[in-house]
Amino acid sequence: MTSGITDVPGVRVAHVTLSQDAPVVRTGVTCVLPHHRDLLAHPVPAAAHVVNGYGKPVGLSQVVELGELEAPVLLTGTLAVGAVHEGAVRELLGRHPDLGRPATVNPVVLECNDGRLHDARTLAVRPAHAQAAVRAARTAGEGHPVEQGAVGAGTGMVAFGWKGGIGTASVPVQDDDGVRATLGALVLTNMGRPEDLVVHGRRVGARGGEPVADPVDGSVVVLLATDAPFDARQLGRLARRGQNGLARTGVPTAHGSGEFVLAWSTGSTTDAPRRDGGWLTLWFDAVAEVVEEAVLSSLRHARATTGLGGLVADRCPHV
Repeated sequence: MTSGITDVPGVRVAHVTLSQDAPVVRTGVTCVLPHHRDLLAHPVPAAAHVVNGYGKPVGLSQVVELGELEAPVLLTGTLAVGAVHEGAVRELLGRHPDLGRPATVNPVVLECNDGRLHDARTLAVRPAHAQAAVRAARTAGEGHPVEQGAVGAGTGMVAFGWKGGIGTASVPVQDDDGVRATLGALVLTNMGRPEDLVVHGRRVGARGGEPVADPVDGSVVVLLATDAPFDARQLGRLARRGQNGLARTGVPTAHGSGEFVLAWSTGSTTDAPRRDGGWLTLWFDAVAEVVEEAVLSSLRHARATTGLGGLVADRCPHV
């Protein structure tokens, strides 16, 4: 495993973190730029998969319909989706003077509910925070490491009863056809009961600390990026394997959970695309591996956080 999703050439990430004690604010915005080029002019192939749809995403239907991604991807808390979408649109309007007359744009905003640690009624996230996140991502250096844990959209998240948040990982892949590329994952974790947690095949459960008594339901967002030349349909096959990586960590995908996977490629598909075959199995295995590691990394890098009503989400001692 290498450092994270920004190991995929062109991908950049930035956070805006909001934290204060009166009122209790533990939230933020994370921006992932699928590629550093102008996505409106040069969209990237993309696909989305809904594991369980108890969520409030914006922009996924167009990705599914057209098989491409044309704007930044932003992560935040549930009640901030509207403000973050507005901020992304305002930022794009400022960069593209003809946008909206009449052509539109499709920013993708994905969310998890940070209302256990964060007072979501404050509506603390404003459009300007999303704009700042997009600008910071745009100016981040190539391959810049991703800050993980209780940052950005991950500030108020709880996973398996421990402090969750942002996690990322990547893995180099060379398949049977000789294609060398990087597969990266970034996750926003806010799901699972303490007794569900599995670390590298070992069920650790609620031992070794005082996890928050979480309900079964929760959410997780998975972003997958690669520079391998996949088309949208093949990316859909990768996205559907994201659930395998979640299952390795014990994610229960409950009735009221929201698990969404978004995958894209920064590699060129203008050459003759490869027909599906056994070579894809290696990529499916890599998806499970990198998603599992990203989830565990979100726990590993998180710090103990005190939130709404004095509730404390401790750092997980098992990772």
